[in-house]
Formats: sequence, C-alpha cells, structure tokens
Amino acid sequence: MSRSSDYSTKNDLDSLEGLSSKLAADLRRHIRCIANFPVLSDSWCDMADTLGRIATVSDAEAKLPKESENATLWETEEAALRYVLEDGKLNLCLRNMVEYKQFERDQLSTNNSGIRPEHVSKMDKFEMGLGVVLRNAWTHVEAVQTTDIPLLIGYCEEVLKFGLENKEFVQKRANDDTFGRRQEILTMHYIAGLIQQVDEVGEDRLMPLFKEKKLFSLMLTFMNMWSEAMDEKNLQVAAEGLSLIIETEDFATFKEEHVGDDDRDILVSLDDEEWLEDLCDDDKARRKVRPLLDLIRESKRMRK
Repeated sequence: MSRSSDYSTKNDLDSLEGLSSKLAADLRRHIRCIANFPVLSDSWCDMADTLGRIATVSDAEAKLPKESENATLWETEEAALRYVLEDGKLNLCLRNMVEYKQFERDQLSTNNSGIRPEHVSKMDKFEMGLGVVLRNAWTHVEAVQTTDIPLLIGYCEEVLKFGLENKEFVQKRANDDTFGRRQEILTMHYIAGLIQQVDEVGEDRLMPLFKEKKLFSLMLTFMNMWSEAMDEKNLQVAAEGLSLIIETEDFATFKEEHVGDDDRDILVSLDDEEWLEDLCDDDKARRKVRPLLDLIRESKRMRK
C-alpha cells in the first residue's frame, strides 16, 4: 500500500473515532438531562423527545453481538444503559414512569380534560421511549441489583390491575401497532427481567412481594385476556416469565397463595390456545415454558 493510502486510512480511522467520541458525548449529555419534571411541562416534553432518541440507541446496542449470554453490562456495547446506571438515573427513570402512569390514570378519570392535542405525541414518546430503556435495562443483573424493587413490583401490580379493570382503555391500545411498546405489555417484560435474575438477587427480595402483589395471577390473567392482540415475541416473554416464577422454591412452597381457583381455570383453557401450541413447536422454547406446561397439566387433573 502506498504512503498516501496509509495516510488516507489513518485519517478515516481518526474521523470515525472522533465521530464515535462525539456521539458518545452527546448520548451522555442527553442522559444527564433526565430529571424529575412536572408531567407535560416544557422541560418534561423536551425530555420526552430525548428519551425517544435514547431508546433508539439502546435498542440498536441491545442487538449487537455479545461475548457470552452471561456477559456483564460493562462487557457489552450497551453504552446508553451503562451511562444510565453510572449517572444513577435508573431509579429516577422508574419514578418518572410511576408518576406518569398515575397522571394518565388521573386524566382518564376526568376524560383527559387537561391534555391538549399537541401533548399526545409527547406522552407517547415518553411512555414508549422510557419503557424501552427500562425493558432493556432490566435484562441485566447489574440494573436489577440497583433497582428499587418494591417500587417496581408495586408499579407492575398497578399497571396490570388497571389494565384488567379498564378494558376499553387497553382495547384502544391493542388496536394500535404500538401495543407491544406500551406499559401494559412492557410490564410483563419487567417482571420477566426481575425473575430471570432471581438467583443473583435472591428469592427473599423478590418472591414475598410477587406473592403479596399476586403478580403471577395478574400476569396470567392479562396475558390470557389480551393474547389475541399480543405478538408471538411478547407472548413468549410472558410464558417464560410465568415459568420462571413457577420454578422458584417460594412458588412450590406457597403454590396456593400464588395460584387461585380462577387462575386454575385460565391454565386449563391455555391448553387449547394455538399460540402456546405454536410456541411449543420449537424445542428450545418448549423447554423454557415446561414449568408452565406442567402446571397446566396439573390444573387439568385437578378439574377432573
């Protein structure tokens, strides 16, 4: 290679490194701007736009290859999530989402009288953008270990209960192609993320709260009610999350506190669900949901 070619290549590499450093600095600056603002204030609306951009980066980084399935967050290319944790923003993001959903419920009780049309897109960007960041974060044990777990589990309970009690509200979302990025669906990802880390976090931190908040029952009922509107990936996440709950010692010891009579009826009905049959066509997926399949068979025997 000629000396001029070497020089061109070096310049190209320097330019790429410079661009990468600038993008990383911009990303970190955006994350540092995340704060607690009144919902729909000008600062909150600006933050909603920022969260949409951060979510796009986080999703792209989550799809990059990893050295191993057990790689720590710091061993991956997920810079957005690392910055969120390093800057201590994860629980702030969770509290922001809790406050937003409470605001949304309050507005629904007044027929959205306080929401102007121009605010709707900001609300969508906030919910879906921050929701994706949180979903991606809680696939990593480091994020779960720093999370306010009682707040998160209580939040999941509120979202699922409200969704079950307000079918018209969920139906409007289920008719939209954004349903998979709404909190009613992403909440099940949060639960699955938590329970995937149960060995590292400890059952004593998770399962008493799962039991108290009836998360198994809420998740099962919601999935059953809205399965036709959920895509295959989200149904698989929900089924695997339920299976991981079933595998815990707490579930085995206090099964009847996790599973009620109505839940048994739903479990029996799942045996005829086409989506579950399709899921089980894949051997790897079938192994992951085997505890759920075993509980379905047990429930069928109990109903005979």
